[in-house]
Amino acid sequence: MPQYTFTSRIDAEPAEAERRIRQALGEEGFGILTEIDVQATLKQKLDLDMRPYTILGACNPPLAHQAIEADQDIGALLPCNVIVRAHPDGGSELVAADPEAMLAVSPHAEDLRQIASEAKQGIQRAFDAAARV
Repeated sequence: MPQYTFTSRIDAEPAEAERRIRQALGEEGFGILTEIDVQATLKQKLDLDMRPYTILGACNPPLAHQAIEADQDIGALLPCNVIVRAHPDGGSELVAADPEAMLAVSPHAEDLRQIASEAKQGIQRAFDAAARV
């Protein structure tokens, strides 16, 4: 099965893990465009209880611009989603959609290869930084 995400375990509760990854993504040039608190939404809409689970829509504007220039439809795959969720054994997990896998579906994948690689490397460095703090 193709891998479309990468994951990092972090020794911090979800609120602290989210603070760390927001800061680390910012240092890599990513801003957070969207935030979905899945835990709160499912509680409100379906009265379901679940562990903390937040989806952050991270965007690196220069890379997004380059990608859109290469493929006008690529916005359907942007921004890069990063999940912060509670791990069942304690601490948290950071999970990101792999930009290389996401952009590979484009008919302009060859033109997007370097952009996707840069985005992935930036997110991976942010994951590493968040885990070190």
